Amino acid sequence: MVNNAGVMDDFIPIGELTNEKWNQIIAVNLTGPMYSTRKAVQVFQKQGNGGNIINVASIGGLCGGRAGTAYTSSKHAMIGMSKNTAYMYAAEKIRCNVIAPGGVETEIGVGCSNPSKFGYSRMALGISLTPRMGTSMEIAKIALFLASDESSLLNGAILTADAGLTAY
Repeated sequence: MVNNAGVMDDFIPIGELTNEKWNQIIAVNLTGPMYSTRKAVQVFQKQGNGGNIINVASIGGLCGGRAGTAYTSSKHAMIGMSKNTAYMYAAEKIRCNVIAPGGVETEIGVGCSNPSKFGYSRMALGISLTPRMGTSMEIAKIALFLASDESSLLNGAILTADAGLTAY
């Protein structure tokens, strides 16, 4: 099972964050994946032969300045949820791993219609460090690897796919 949903938060820092924006981002980026992860675990337990959950987070879940408060918090929480799931169900052969992409050529930014000037200016300081953008096909290949038996030893892992951005 793959959770690959995400919406951006207009780079809104906590001082400008509304309850409405917080709830919207958390609902899509964290609550939805929690529901599907919970259901997947229940199905895998019922089947009794293990299972594999892949959650797509973001380098925003590893770093603090890649997005606004809500997006960053949601992706940090997704990584924590994934690690907890991996540990709790490892004995039942249910694996849960995370892909943490950097910039990927997708339409995730389409929803950023009114970015925070302050938040965007702070985030933009690091844009020039990005070695290159990834493609959705590159992320899909990582997911296929995690779904395969070749990755059977990986559980609770975070595979960072950012062309080396977080290596700096």
